[in-house]
Amino acid sequence: MNTIITAVIVLCSCGFLAGVALAIASRVFAVKTDPRVEQIEKILPGANCSGCGNPSCYAYAKSMVEDNAAPNLCVLAQDKAEEIGRILGKEVTAAEPKIAVIRCSDGALGPKQFEYSGIPSCRAAGFFCGGDNACQYSCLGFGDCIRVCPFGALSHQDRKTPEIDPEVCTGCGNCVAECPKQAIILVPKKALPHIACNTKDKGKIVRQNCQVGCISCGKCIKTCPEEAIVMQDDLISFDYSKCNACGKCIEACPRKIIVQLGDTKTGEAVNQ
Repeated sequence: MNTIITAVIVLCSCGFLAGVALAIASRVFAVKTDPRVEQIEKILPGANCSGCGNPSCYAYAKSMVEDNAAPNLCVLAQDKAEEIGRILGKEVTAAEPKIAVIRCSDGALGPKQFEYSGIPSCRAAGFFCGGDNACQYSCLGFGDCIRVCPFGALSHQDRKTPEIDPEVCTGCGNCVAECPKQAIILVPKKALPHIACNTKDKGKIVRQNCQVGCISCGKCIKTCPEEAIVMQDDLISFDYSKCNACGKCIEACPRKIIVQLGDTKTGEAVNQ
């Protein structure tokens, strides 16, 4: 009986001493955190969407305090920019809100170069000759972008080009980084038009591979009164700092692939 009591006393004593040792160690080796990190983390939305380039809202808050990271990178906290600035002791201007658009209208419904029956993933399909689409710049339609969107802003049917809900999209950029064809870009949310085509091919090849692809005719460039449309790296693109959303390019495009923001439907193709 005495042996059992002694064993219990020794065990309790060891536990007590270990607890004291851990308490002392936690104080001696404690990593001090700037209280501003916690204050800023509470302001951030907690979505951990990585749209700011950090793996979590805590990591972003810590980066702002310790590494002087730009405090207006969170797409969901632009209305809190001034409050974050007060905590950091600096002036912070809210960034212009952006939205994702897909530079493709025909996508996987266009002509095929072979029959693909592998893993239903854009990245996986891309390992096989760039995918089964005849157009090597088009959306592959397996929805990798849909799966990485933390807000459920993208949807599609079958292998059609996904649709983006402009009311839900936050412009976090996850889908942009995920698309193996670089067919998704971010544009200012106030922008009216965007070009639903990603091809860099010449007109003859485009006509063979897609019914509505851009043939680089240049009519949109000539029509734009603000010179906001340019041909860069064999790709038509907008300079949204100049675009006044007049819509003349939408009317001028013979292939009807310049569309309004949030509108995924293009007009009927016009063969030239």
